[in-house]
Amino acid sequence: MFTFNPDASDYCYNPTMFSWNKTTDCCSWNGVYCDEVTGQVIELDLSCCGLQGKFHTNSSLFQLSSLKQLDFSGNDFSGSLISPNFGELSSLTHLYLEYSGFIGLIPAEISHLSKLYVLPIRTDDPSGLRLGHYNFELLLRNLTQLRELVFDSVNISSTIPLNFSSYLTTLQLSGAQLRGILPGRVFHLSNLEHLNLSSNSLKVDSKTYEDSTFHKTT
Repeated sequence: MFTFNPDASDYCYNPTMFSWNKTTDCCSWNGVYCDEVTGQVIELDLSCCGLQGKFHTNSSLFQLSSLKQLDFSGNDFSGSLISPNFGELSSLTHLYLEYSGFIGLIPAEISHLSKLYVLPIRTDDPSGLRLGHYNFELLLRNLTQLRELVFDSVNISSTIPLNFSSYLTTLQLSGAQLRGILPGRVFHLSNLEHLNLSSNSLKVDSKTYEDSTFHKTT
């Protein structure tokens, strides 16, 4: 369903899939990792493969029910939406969709991935990807296991909800068109190590400063 273009990404190129051979066990292919007991595919690393094309609802990709890690970063799916069928991969703990040219609305079905630890979705085009306020709140409410959330340059256009995962170590929402008051709860996330809210229209009131660990440690 995809074509190959070595110039698809400005960042990287790693022709992993050129080594794939249908006459051999797929578990021996580069970028494919299988469970040693069941033989089922549990990880696909297709980053920087020069992939181009669109995702189809009947793709066999969405039948990999045991898939835990999926990396499509650094490809060129320009003009392609993030398929709502990603929400069917209920075992996913890591989903990388950064710098791959996706456009449109990030589907609410991503919130079905309740086991996610890592979700980076970045874009160079601020008008390329968007996430409505309701979807952002829903996403945070369901993804309670998140350790890393990166939505750089994704158009969220809302205030910051209060229901972040307490496990978060990384929160990057740079250039996400966030607005309003920055809630003090963000500074009380006990596991947070990296925070980037730059290039937004956020205000921090005095109460937030008074209540925040951030204020005390700086």
